[in-house]
Amino acid sequence: MPGARRFRLIIAAAIAALAVGGAGTVWQAQAGFVAAPAQGPAATAQWSGTVLLRNDGGNPATVVLNFYNSNGALAKSYTLPAPIPSKGFLSVDTESIPELPPGFSGSAVVSSNQPVTATWLGFDATNPAVNRTLYTGFSDGAATVFVPSISNGYNDQTSLLAVQSIDNSQAQVTVRFFERFSGVQTAQFTDAIAANSSHYYDAGNLPGGQSLPAPWTGSALIESGTSRVAAVVHQPRLNGAGASTYEGVAAASTSAYFPSLQYQNGDRRTTSFISIQNATSTGSQADVTFFSASGAQAGSTRVVLGPYQKQVVTPGSGGVPTGWSGTAVVKATAAIAAVVNANGGDLSSGYAGPGAGASKVSMPYVRWATAADPKGLRTTIDVMNVDAQTGDITVRFYDQNGVLVQAPSFRNVPPFGRVTADASAFAGETGFTGTAEAESTAKLAVAVSVVSVDGAQAESAPGNSIP
Repeated sequence: MPGARRFRLIIAAAIAALAVGGAGTVWQAQAGFVAAPAQGPAATAQWSGTVLLRNDGGNPATVVLNFYNSNGALAKSYTLPAPIPSKGFLSVDTESIPELPPGFSGSAVVSSNQPVTATWLGFDATNPAVNRTLYTGFSDGAATVFVPSISNGYNDQTSLLAVQSIDNSQAQVTVRFFERFSGVQTAQFTDAIAANSSHYYDAGNLPGGQSLPAPWTGSALIESGTSRVAAVVHQPRLNGAGASTYEGVAAASTSAYFPSLQYQNGDRRTTSFISIQNATSTGSQADVTFFSASGAQAGSTRVVLGPYQKQVVTPGSGGVPTGWSGTAVVKATAAIAAVVNANGGDLSSGYAGPGAGASKVSMPYVRWATAADPKGLRTTIDVMNVDAQTGDITVRFYDQNGVLVQAPSFRNVPPFGRVTADASAFAGETGFTGTAEAESTAKLAVAVSVVSVDGAQAESAPGNSIP
């Protein structure tokens, strides 16, 4: 369509990865993928999912989803039945799309005539006890993408890495793996990924006979010459119902911001683990500072990084007390990429920390389930001021039709402090489905956390910066 923008997304019946671009969308999807051998319900799940779309523009958005197989051939073109209103929302269940067969394996490109952002919600269609997964879309890819956390049989997890070609030509990809503790490169392989398609790599069974000897954990570096790619990691528990996804980092920076962290917090004693990857071929170091929601410094720590090596820190290593919840700032002497994974019992969640803030951020996925629905989801939005000065923050909630429902404002939010908003004040026991956006006089980083009413499932994703 003329003037369409693209929004890129990788999805799977075993994984999801999404990329977002301007006023259009590209989305990659795969179904029926067989994960690494395992015992638990998450690792053996029949993964499916839903694309959650928000129109960030000022006019109705006409959206088309084009599905491609893993070789890049068009399998199905699907036009949404109606335009999405400005600030409105629409969910697309991939299993309900006509002529997209069960077990479809491939990708999709979502195009729109308005700026659109999206989130991918993954779930096991056969077992509601398996943790749902969530990740946000990419506005663009890069010729080099960083994966700060990937494992094979480590901490009850084996990762599935999805890489998507987002240009209109084949991408020649090299993927290198670096062990966490030694920093030594352990494995390397190359692959050719057709335009508009995505390939999936099991950390327990790499191409070309390469191996990561279990238990192995570390980082990955994806290089594709002059082509652009996007990536996502899917991490199911090998012996439990927990699972999470997080985004690969296409734009390394000397900073990273985390609006939502915990240390032995709540009944499940949830703890956040920050994986920091050196994005350069020389050594560097990174300082991590933890802050309370009020912006008061709560602790700090430093790590030393070899070339492309990752290190892991928790708020506890920075000296914060048990039960703490707050934010963190990572500052490094060279470019880094960073993600956080949180574990609490069988719960898992993860999201990539942005390297810079934005004045306006979109959240396509906002829910408030009623108490009568124990597996229903509730969204909490943590908005962090990443500037060195105070800022005023407004969070606007819109219903599915783009109607403004509520707009709480927070004045003089301190540097590195945060505010938290959800739909509870107006949703009550009627429930809510819609979207939100945060805007500030300062630069922001946003984390969206989704927790089931019964507390048995949780996942998180970063917000999308928008004009």
